[in-house]
Amino acid sequence: MTVTPPVIAGVLLVTLVVTVLGLAAFRDSYQRERAIRESAAGISQGDQVSRWRRRLNARARRTGWGHRLDRRLAGATLSIGPGDFAVLVAAGAALLAVISHPLLGNIGSIVIALAVVVGASRWLDRRRRKRVEAFVAQLPDLARVLGNAASAGLALRTAIDLAAREMPEPASVEFGEVSRQMTLGQSLDDALEDLRERLPSRELAVLVQTLVIQSRAGGALVSALVNIAATLETRKELRREIRTSVSGALFGGYTVVGIGVGSVLVMNLITPGALDQLSKTLPGQLVIAVSGVLFLIGFLLIRKITDIEI
Repeated sequence: MTVTPPVIAGVLLVTLVVTVLGLAAFRDSYQRERAIRESAAGISQGDQVSRWRRRLNARARRTGWGHRLDRRLAGATLSIGPGDFAVLVAAGAALLAVISHPLLGNIGSIVIALAVVVGASRWLDRRRRKRVEAFVAQLPDLARVLGNAASAGLALRTAIDLAAREMPEPASVEFGEVSRQMTLGQSLDDALEDLRERLPSRELAVLVQTLVIQSRAGGALVSALVNIAATLETRKELRREIRTSVSGALFGGYTVVGIGVGSVLVMNLITPGALDQLSKTLPGQLVIAVSGVLFLIGFLLIRKITDIEI
């Protein structure tokens, strides 16, 4: 019997599944046994299990990339830390690279690993963007609620609490978090700035700046919020029209990247090891590098053309 790459990949996949199931069963048994011991000793199991995760996430948040990733995760409403997310993505990329290596070779497995990392980042950005868009769509109503509260003589802190109770999700959750941070002693400026970092948008930045300036220097908050509500309604309609107009170009940009990645994988499936042989020669390396750069430039140019700011 001839052992072909598909057979090898299938055997590796089955072995991996069996190993994962066995490790999961062993882990459950170990955790039950440890829970019994810790219960007898009066030790909190949750603190013991999550200690290493808290340390990992704390170290990640102290770095620049970790802080930015933490803001993205918070904006996407994912209850995991930046360290957890980085480890999961790295493990998934490595696992798929190992599984696909018998079929796709070195270059193909590297492409798969990079695709996992980029795909996870794009998925996180898309989830965050959907929440930002939902929040931006609520900003006109939110400005009206704050304006009505201010016209009734309520303080800005009370108006924020009212918006957290009256507005639907996600505005209720986000302003509830602002109220919680202020209750814990954080200033209004810092709490609103944290909100702007979680859900970055020009519309929210205008509203936040208006509230911050009013809290510092006072002013006609009611009329300002009424004008902001009317402007946000107009911008919402304009954004919807622009999104519809550029949807075809955006699809073309992702198609360009898909054609590049797909051609690499199909080439290696038709002729196993072709990419590895190609990468061993100088002309082949130049072809791979130039084609990759050209596909990347095409994608970035399409994104730049369709990135219309209003």
